[in-house]
Amino acid sequence: MAYAERDLNTEWIPQIRFPNGNDITLDAVANAIQEECDANGIPVAFQEAEVKTGGMFSKTKERVLLMYNPNHANDYLRFIVRLQYQGRYAFLHVYNMGGSKNYRDDNQANAGGTFGLIKKIGNAVGGHNAKLQQEENYYMILQDCLSNVTGVNF
Repeated sequence: MAYAERDLNTEWIPQIRFPNGNDITLDAVANAIQEECDANGIPVAFQEAEVKTGGMFSKTKERVLLMYNPNHANDYLRFIVRLQYQGRYAFLHVYNMGGSKNYRDDNQANAGGTFGLIKKIGNAVGGHNAKLQQEENYYMILQDCLSNVTGVNF
């Protein structure tokens, strides 16, 4: 799966820097996140992806990872995990990609009008609030896992 660098415009957590980051790799970060998520009882999966960078005459492809909840691969947010290096530092970026079905349904219900009212009734009947709370809890636990891996609180 390929993304353009311009698609990486919403950082989900602040950039994290690692001094002496020459030994930090995407695979090491993914393994650490996987272990932390397993220890905290939440599912996480990774998929190889790439970001196309550069201008018209200097295009390059950069390896990144797509991080997602495998139980909700198509209806929860997905994240691009990217490492960049400068000097002896490594910089970890986690970008929010795609959309959440629960967030979309909530926004539509709150938009008002006839469609909003219909959506609000459908959400109430379908247990939307509980689903939305579960999704938000997942993201909170995922942020805690990232904090434990990186030593940075968000």
